[in-house]
Amino acid sequence: MNHLEFLLMNNPIRAYVQEKYELPILMNMLKSNTFDSVLEIGCGNGNGTKLIKKYFNPLAITAIDLDEKMIQIAQETVHDEPTAFQVMDASKLDFPNESFDAIFDFGIIHHIPNWKNCIGELRRVAKVGGELILEELSVETFSCFPGRLYKSLLSHPYEQMFSTEKFVQHIENVGFKINDFKKSNPFKMIYHFFLVASAQ
Repeated sequence: MNHLEFLLMNNPIRAYVQEKYELPILMNMLKSNTFDSVLEIGCGNGNGTKLIKKYFNPLAITAIDLDEKMIQIAQETVHDEPTAFQVMDASKLDFPNESFDAIFDFGIIHHIPNWKNCIGELRRVAKVGGELILEELSVETFSCFPGRLYKSLLSHPYEQMFSTEKFVQHIENVGFKINDFKKSNPFKMIYHFFLVASAQ
């Protein structure tokens, strides 16, 4: 994450969009919003973690991020039970099989070069019937205007990034059943998608 991305991800506008736009879409896609144990990957500054606690109220939340600095910020932001923050690579999760009832991803997997490993790990740690709940960008996002401008400013593993089709296909290949899927392009400024799937 370069300096511009850090500023984009750590400001009140991003927090507002996450709560008022992204989360309502995901909640409307879910059949149930009651979970005991939740994993959030790429928790960043902890804003997504706060929203998970506010709207889902799980018994336990484990939130991970690869960046130790972001984990420190998150711990200062969300410092009460039932949340535990850990520095961890989402493509090499240090959790037992079938540990979580729900896994949240607010636009993190497209940052991960070995994204297939990450999805495999998410399936491994999801309980049977557990939900994968995510919002993501695909490589198509950066192939047309204004995506080409974003590409020149932001640091992503573009050569390894998935297309929407490949992402959905791999989700199914590792053992998730897609329950709902929505593409979105608000104000024709950013192509992204929302997905809810259950571990089989």
